[in-house]
Amino acid sequence: MPVLYDITVKLFYQLSNFFFWPVAISLIVLFVWSLIELGRLSYNVFQRRGDEATNLEALGAALEADFRRNRFADGKLNGVKLSIGLVGFWQRLEKRRGTLETAKNFEMLLDQALREEESQTTARLDFSRALVRLGPMLGLAGTIIPLGPALQSLLTGDMAGMVNHLVVGFGAVVCGLVMSGIAYAITLVRERWARADVEAMENLCELMMQARSSDARIPA
Repeated sequence: MPVLYDITVKLFYQLSNFFFWPVAISLIVLFVWSLIELGRLSYNVFQRRGDEATNLEALGAALEADFRRNRFADGKLNGVKLSIGLVGFWQRLEKRRGTLETAKNFEMLLDQALREEESQTTARLDFSRALVRLGPMLGLAGTIIPLGPALQSLLTGDMAGMVNHLVVGFGAVVCGLVMSGIAYAITLVRERWARADVEAMENLCELMMQARSSDARIPA
């Protein structure tokens, strides 16, 4: 039994040392990523400053006028200004409208486009959501792993080595917690934007269906 115990101790010690570099590299890469995303978020905040919600009444009237004049694809909407969350969605709808042949296809197009936007929005948020949990986990692993070598250094009287290992461990947990905090803030802001954008897209699709039903012709 003592021999088996010694083998187990050495095995766990080697495994913990083996995972040090993957954990350390992951922490550094994800921490840099979180800083880059924080910069992107700051730029998006700058872009959205003063951004006003789309005037739905004016948008509905413009869509009806465009359908009557068969001008769905001109993208002008009689000067109605779209919010930032709608601009890209409207442009993608314009590119796909050439395949329309029936009113049923038109409704399917809007439903598919809306589901794709929701799926892409969820995918963009998934990584930052995961990082909120991964940060503390990697930070804890990066803290515990150096404790083994630190205790070994203490047993051999190498105080400088022990301090170095402890510094690495404390740095890892701080890095993980800061990274998690940044990811949490990014997720909160982008989730709020995503909810507003998806709601605006749904309103746009509803207005387009109403405008389409008011005119029996399919845009050419």
